[in-house]
Amino acid sequence: MSKPVAKQTTEPTQDVTARLWAAQRLVRFAEQFPNIQPPDNDLSGLSSADAALALAIYRTTVQRWFTLQHLLEKFLSKQVRRLEPQMQAVLMSGAAQLVFLDRLPAYAVVDESVRLAHQLVRPNARSMVNAVLRKVDRMLSKAKRIDAWQPDARLIPLPGGGAIELLEDVLPPAAPLDKHLVVATSMPLRLVREWQQRWDDEQVTELCLQAMQNPPTTVAVESPFQAGPYKEHCAAHVQESMIIWQGPAESLREFLALHPQRRVQDAASTLAVQSTRAYQPGTILDYCAGQGTKTRQLALLHPDAKVIATDTHPGRREALRSATAGLTNVEVIEPDDAGKQQYDLILLDVPCSNTGVLARRPEARYRYSQQSLGELVKLQREIVEQARDWLATDGMLLYSTCSIEPPENHKQAKRLVRQGAELLHEHQQLPQGISDDYTDGSYHALLKC
Repeated sequence: MSKPVAKQTTEPTQDVTARLWAAQRLVRFAEQFPNIQPPDNDLSGLSSADAALALAIYRTTVQRWFTLQHLLEKFLSKQVRRLEPQMQAVLMSGAAQLVFLDRLPAYAVVDESVRLAHQLVRPNARSMVNAVLRKVDRMLSKAKRIDAWQPDARLIPLPGGGAIELLEDVLPPAAPLDKHLVVATSMPLRLVREWQQRWDDEQVTELCLQAMQNPPTTVAVESPFQAGPYKEHCAAHVQESMIIWQGPAESLREFLALHPQRRVQDAASTLAVQSTRAYQPGTILDYCAGQGTKTRQLALLHPDAKVIATDTHPGRREALRSATAGLTNVEVIEPDDAGKQQYDLILLDVPCSNTGVLARRPEARYRYSQQSLGELVKLQREIVEQARDWLATDGMLLYSTCSIEPPENHKQAKRLVRQGAELLHEHQQLPQGISDDYTDGSYHALLKC
């Protein structure tokens, strides 16, 4: 019986290393699975290099959880999920580094994982971690990286394309495809099967592969754009007025502060507000404003409009105030005050399943279920019905999600049309691309209500 140390070891220590930071948060991940929330991003105490490594270990482990679980269970006498959360965190993060972060020396990964086992699990856990991870390393020692992937029991797909080719069949057979994709791309079976009801196998496979990409940091910029001294950190994006940031976070903050148009935003995320370009609303409400990315976009696209913004979460509301502080046509209010006036345009960027942004929010895939989807659809309808009462005569509703699921998207718009709304514009964007053409998935519908 293991010692009850989980609650103690999940708290950060003063001497935080990259691997310890990642493992502590993966303990929480294992404890909460599948209802996982994103971890805190408190990287204080870590150097910039260690912070980057910590985030890479955490993200890779979460993003490839089912793949790593399958590989480890080749060398375990029980399922990974039946191990204590601390042991899951140590083994899974160690395997993630060996399999996917191949620039890290294998001996260092194993040695550090053994130390973490002593610290987070118990002293006698060291031998098990050492033995299992060394077997994983031996399995990979004769593997090779190839340029192309296809469903195959010997091939582990890699972000950006390509694959790790093993010497023997380790993954499930390529047929049936759904069960193969679950392990190869770490996607829940229920989601893969729902996608198969809508798309052919090629599109479903592409969506699963897209969910394991490493999305670039895309920045909306002014036009015309001059990078100036930040030229070496800016790469072109295929969408006009977007660039890819390739520099350090500290420099990004300085770069963004140079012009009010500059904001971190995915190209697909810009499409909803852009659909209102031809209109001239006098008053706008951004009701689910989050941290204010679309609020800023609205204020800049409609400089003569009064933009009211709010969010039900106090922390996000504070971030919203900070993000819009320099915009004179924006006012941040308490959510209870939103219904005290009427608006020409209301943006509802509603809570959703996030299935269009699984590459950016890898935890979201594990939360997905028919029950959770039904609860979200109900919440979305409640938000829409409440907001419709605040619209002025012939006012417009801009409904937006980062989902690719019809019940959250087209079916919500179709319901409003049946109730008398006029559909002015509708667009579904699937996640696609790798670097300069990368975009998240998104949906929006502009309706006159």
